[in-house]
Amino acid sequence: MPLSVRSLIADCVNQVIRQHYPEQYQSLCHVYAIVGSNLISIVLDRVYRPVAGLAAVDCGKGRLMCMMDNAAFTNPAGGAYHCWIESADDLIAEREVVDLTFRHNHEYAEKNGFGWHRELPPDYLWGPQSSIVVKAPPQAIPKSFPDGMVWLCETDEGWAWMMRQLAMHQNAFVALTAEAYKLFQQSLAPTSTLLAPAAPHIATPATVVMAAL
Repeated sequence: MPLSVRSLIADCVNQVIRQHYPEQYQSLCHVYAIVGSNLISIVLDRVYRPVAGLAAVDCGKGRLMCMMDNAAFTNPAGGAYHCWIESADDLIAEREVVDLTFRHNHEYAEKNGFGWHRELPPDYLWGPQSSIVVKAPPQAIPKSFPDGMVWLCETDEGWAWMMRQLAMHQNAFVALTAEAYKLFQQSLAPTSTLLAPAAPHIATPATVVMAAL
């Protein structure tokens, strides 16, 4: 898949969410994950799913921004956790991981007192799990990561919380997905045939997510 298609998907999801939530977008990783997994599934005619769990981001100078509050998923006050996207089919040998909020890491780190001491992060991460996710148990996470990598761990509590989000806000996620899809269509060259096989899926975009879980 051309890199430009990935960039276009990431940009369309980001534009739609920032338009609707101009003050909150940095903290809406679950919305990016749900809308993003829907749009990717539609465009690529594959199955991707939103994932919720724990994460750690390298802010530079040996400091990690840890989002490790698994109790947050059952706490009405919320807490520090993260959401991302994973492929959920067997069309490729290795699972893909996608993080469409990676572009906001430096802003989120500064806002929450961690500071940022690296180059600006890429707009998104998208690739095989082994090239994206740092492999380590929670008690032995290294203090620094290679560029373009992040520590992630899905939890049962995160999965249950994501299911509740999908059930409670399905109409909103369908509307946001439809907007992102429309923006994606408008951004394609007039001669593009990219969406020809997948276009019918837009009638019920929420089923893309629900079928994957």
